[in-house]
Parts: sequence; structure tokens; C-alpha cells
Amino acid sequence: MNKLFEVYSKGLFRSLNRSDVPEVIELFQSYTKSNTRSLSKFFKNKTISKAKKLTFAIDLFGSSKEITSFIKTIDENNRYELFPGIFEYFVTFAQKELNNIPVKVFVNKKPNEEVQNKVNGFVKEYLGTDTPISYVINDSVLGGIILKYKDSEIDLSINNKINGLQTTLIN
Repeated sequence: MNKLFEVYSKGLFRSLNRSDVPEVIELFQSYTKSNTRSLSKFFKNKTISKAKKLTFAIDLFGSSKEITSFIKTIDENNRYELFPGIFEYFVTFAQKELNNIPVKVFVNKKPNEEVQNKVNGFVKEYLGTDTPISYVINDSVLGGIILKYKDSEIDLSINNKINGLQTTLIN
């Protein structure tokens, strides 16, 4: 299945003007974050006709002729059920291609404005002003934050401090 996501994502990426890609990333992210389950159910529903699915998809996503052509390709291949997976794959693929990979910030609850400002300042200083930041709520983080960017990680969590203390006490 991932190969199909890759093929469709690369095809769409290559058909877009490079300046349009960030807008498409934003469009796809807005649907994958909040509507993945309902979109998946809609497009997998065999009682809904292809024509209705096509009209719905174009109304929802067809913001350009390139995306409309992409949707029509999905329609011709009758692979509507792939939309949510393609959207997720496309976002990751396009961000890598644009060298615009987000910093993922893992926290145990939505960070307040002060924490967000500190994270924003750190990211701007060390990675640049165009680097996106994505906050991920993770209940296993007891407190503090964990920043992940590409292959690097800065762990400022309480979990990490506890593990460090345990190691020190054991040795």
C-alpha cells in the first residue's frame, strides 16, 4: 500500500509548481488532522457512486487544475480509498523535498504561550524562520518537552531527568 501512496504522491508533487506545494501541504494537513476517519469511511463506502465521490473530492480539494487532474486520475483508477493515506504520505514527502521538515515538539498538554514563544525562538535561532513547528500531545511525557528534528532529539522531559537519576543511583 505504501508504494501506491508513494507513486501517487510523487506524481502529484511533480505536477505542481514548486511555489504551490506549501499550499497543498497545508490543505492536505487540514484534512488529515481532523477528518481522516470520516474521509476514509466516505471514500470506502461502496454505496456512494463514483460520480458523487468525484464531485465531492473536486469540491473539497480541487483548488487547482493540477489537483483536479490528480483527483481525476484517482477516479479513473477507482482508488478513492487511498486519499487519506496519499494525503499523509504527500505531506511528509513534500516537506522532505522542500527541505521543510517540521520540528515535532512532544508535550503532555497544550503548551502555554510562553513555552510556545521559547520554542519558536529556539527554532528560529538554530534552524531558521521557515521551519514549521508541530506540537504533539503525548500522555507518556510526564512534563517538560521533547524536540525532534530529522535525526536529532533534545529531550528536556521529566522522564529523561528521572531516567538519568536512576542511572546515577544504580551506578
